[in-house]
Amino acid sequence: MKTIGYFSKFPAIFKDREKTVKDIIFVNINTTMHDNNIVIHASTNKYQQELEIHDKTIHINSPVKIFCSCESFKFEFANSVFKTGSLLNQLDLLKSIVIRPKEKNQHNIPSGCKHIVALIRQILKSKTIIKLN
Repeated sequence: MKTIGYFSKFPAIFKDREKTVKDIIFVNINTTMHDNNIVIHASTNKYQQELEIHDKTIHINSPVKIFCSCESFKFEFANSVFKTGSLLNQLDLLKSIVIRPKEKNQHNIPSGCKHIVALIRQILKSKTIIKLN
């Protein structure tokens, strides 16, 4: 399973996407605790994101599972993120898991889409420490 730090940036092959992150605006971010994990649900106007952090606090080395409902995540990254053990809502993305991307992520490098990268950066930047009791 990859860490929050891993998904807070793009791999070198996707560095050109860096400029798109600043345009992401979240209309809703909710944090809950579930089975000793921190679960974060967020949404932009069009897409939903979910993080499941497997730790008692949020920090750069916290193991995380991710999900976004955008097309980029489904068709470019779901397959590679699944192979690392970091994919949430696997049944919702079954077709994307089975079909390996052939064009936009032909080397099948795990990454978050711009929504996931923006959400994780916002969480890390907020410096809000969430602890489970």
